[in-house]
Amino acid sequence: MMTNQPYENDIVQENAIDLLEIFQRLKEGVAVLRNGRFAFANPAFVDITGCRLDALMGKELPEPFPGPEQAAILRDHEDVLQSGQNSRPHEFWIGKPAGRSRIEMTMAPLGSGETAAVLLTVVDVTPKRRRMDEIRDLNDRLQSILNSMHDVVVSISADDGRVLSINPAAELLYGVPLRNLADAAESDIVALAHPADGERVGNFYRSIRTKEFSELEYRIVRSDGKVRWVRDEGYVVSCKSRDRQRIDHMIRDITEEKQAILELHRSEQRYKDFFHKTKDMAFSVSPAGLFLDINDAGIELLGLSCRKAALRSSVYDFVEQPAALDGMLRELNERGHVSNRSVTLKPTSETRIEVDITARAKKNESGEVLYYEGIASNITQALEDQRNRVLRNTAAGMCHYLNSHLMHISAALDGMKEELAEMDERFMTSARPEEKDEIWTGGRDAVSGYLRDVNFAYRKISELTRAFNSAFLTYREESYLDKTILDIFSACRTD
Repeated sequence: MMTNQPYENDIVQENAIDLLEIFQRLKEGVAVLRNGRFAFANPAFVDITGCRLDALMGKELPEPFPGPEQAAILRDHEDVLQSGQNSRPHEFWIGKPAGRSRIEMTMAPLGSGETAAVLLTVVDVTPKRRRMDEIRDLNDRLQSILNSMHDVVVSISADDGRVLSINPAAELLYGVPLRNLADAAESDIVALAHPADGERVGNFYRSIRTKEFSELEYRIVRSDGKVRWVRDEGYVVSCKSRDRQRIDHMIRDITEEKQAILELHRSEQRYKDFFHKTKDMAFSVSPAGLFLDINDAGIELLGLSCRKAALRSSVYDFVEQPAALDGMLRELNERGHVSNRSVTLKPTSETRIEVDITARAKKNESGEVLYYEGIASNITQALEDQRNRVLRNTAAGMCHYLNSHLMHISAALDGMKEELAEMDERFMTSARPEEKDEIWTGGRDAVSGYLRDVNFAYRKISELTRAFNSAFLTYREESYLDKTILDIFSACRTD
């Protein structure tokens, strides 16, 4: 019987050479352990672990590897020999001249029994580990950002509507424990909407799958019964690597914003009501003096035909003294406001009117004047009434002053009459000449005294007349001066 033994040996030897060549070319580190000692290692194993091949052969496991990992490596080796099963991948750091590397080690049995060899493979997973660390750090940063956000961010599965993730802000917004929301579904989020908005919110959530983006403002009801306004923005996000879709919602509490807008609307409405209903002229003008806005009362006050004509006009067209207006605008620019400033206007009717202006300058953040706005009250009649009151008070004072001196004159005249009557009577009854001389002398002295009183009163009345002539003959239609009246009476006071 012929045997093929030499031929089979050649095949085995050739196969061994081929396997050795393959191991030598592998980028994965491969080593063989016999009785716990290194019997073979390919170049990739040497390169990955940083061990010299001549120092590695015959060395016992786990000496070449870091001390903290040796116990775990030895345990894996014993488990592989006893169970005959591959070990689970084990990762650890090793130090090399070029720096630290992260390697993944796996062991597998070669044969069986107590003398079985162990195949040890190592892979450099440093780049992979660094990418994973970067992804983990990025994920931690993103999670930290989400956890610190005041807006609610919730991700919902597009397949079954499960809540995939939700940040802690949801607990503050809805007043519901986060653990309950984390296990919730899309329908549970919709159920938190106000009953009056529930149908709209449900349609909104369903429509996002086809629209890919949409937003809606609606009300929610917290667990404590309080109602809040939210703005909900929904996005469809495609995960191409897993061929899946999710729907992300960013939900923001806009209750204060809504209230501010409502209050602003109310304030604007009150301003418009006041602007158009006040009987005073309400206006706003540009820094150049052009009317930007004016109410009906202002149009009527200026004698204009319509609002369009007013907006084509300048405030300078109606001011009698432009220099006075320039001064007021300078003060507005410096102080930002003026109060109770009197200005004379000349409307289209050419009848001059006096107005009392209170205004302020509206400026931007850089301090540049955008426009002026204010109220102008017609005080023409009020000033006329004031003039009349001054005249009445002056006339009353003059009458009192004249009456005082007329009483002096009247008293002096009565005294002279009585004195002359008494002299006549005494002359008729006196016989002696010396008595008549005495009567005449005494009567003359008395009459002289009465004449001095009359002369004093006449002089005071003349001074008053001259003072009034001096004051009122030069009077012009201007604001009444109380000082003029005081000067009159000061000039006539009794010395």
